[in-house]
Amino acid sequence: METFGAVVIALLLLLIPVIIVSAALGWAYVRCAPLRAANAVQAARDERART
Repeated sequence: METFGAVVIALLLLLIPVIIVSAALGWAYVRCAPLRAANAVQAARDERART
């Protein structure tokens, strides 16, 4: 039973960096939303001008 507890704790400790990295990536994704929207508008204008 001690081994099982140690494995569970080790897995939880390995999960902490994953949570931190996913939070950072999510924050960057949300932070860049205005830039993505502006690029989409410009791409639509370029597409309309081309046709």
